[in-house]
Amino acid sequence: MKRIFFAACAVAALAAGSAGAADMPARVAMQTQPRAGCAQFGGLYIGGNVGWGYYDHRWNDRDAWSGTNDDDLHRSNVNASKSGFLGGVQGGYNFQMNCTVFGIEADYAWGNIKNDTLETDGEIGAALDTLSIQSRLRGLGSVRLRSGFVVDNLLLYVTGGLAFADFQRTYTQTDVGLAATETFQHNSTRWGWAAGFGTEWAINNNWSIKSEVLYSRFESDQASFTCSAAFTCGLPGAAKRFDNQDSVWVTRLGVNYRFGG
Repeated sequence: MKRIFFAACAVAALAAGSAGAADMPARVAMQTQPRAGCAQFGGLYIGGNVGWGYYDHRWNDRDAWSGTNDDDLHRSNVNASKSGFLGGVQGGYNFQMNCTVFGIEADYAWGNIKNDTLETDGEIGAALDTLSIQSRLRGLGSVRLRSGFVVDNLLLYVTGGLAFADFQRTYTQTDVGLAATETFQHNSTRWGWAAGFGTEWAINNNWSIKSEVLYSRFESDQASFTCSAAFTCGLPGAAKRFDNQDSVWVTRLGVNYRFGG
């Protein structure tokens, strides 16, 4: 009887051990399962944005156009800033591997930010002479790479690439005593670079909301013209030049629709 009892106990112990060994892979598999995935931003998307631009314009009266009329009026390396509303569109394509995103985006924003500078010779009445410089930012855009990672539903990214902008510049000199004015206008599209950072929050599989900060700096340009007014020329038909340097900070909010979500 004792032998039968010990044999039964041994069989029970072996059965329990086998059952425990069978359970072990299942428990290990449960522990090594991947965590829940992040939101998907891959694919083609388009959208729109609104924002605020801070436009900085630096200019230099290189050939003393204003100084021909009055030495006290000549200025060089003058810096002026103005801010205003911008609105535009964007579109691009993202590649996503796990929670890492890499993509390309193009955008364009329309605006009408007028950067005005009025210089005077400090005199009054008929002796007053003025120089007015206006540089108008009519629009800017960029083609940029984006790279970032997704935390839950939020994409955090940095971006950089090419930038371009449309400027309209107006140079006006006035002699109050002579009741004379000369004006020259110059339109220019400038190329440069843009860099910044942003976030994008996935509302669902197709829609997302973005916020972005970009800094763009454009190549310097030179506006040249031949003056005709006697009080500004010095010599008949003299050539005059203005050097210009532009940069823009942009902060904006936007919405994107992703196809195939």
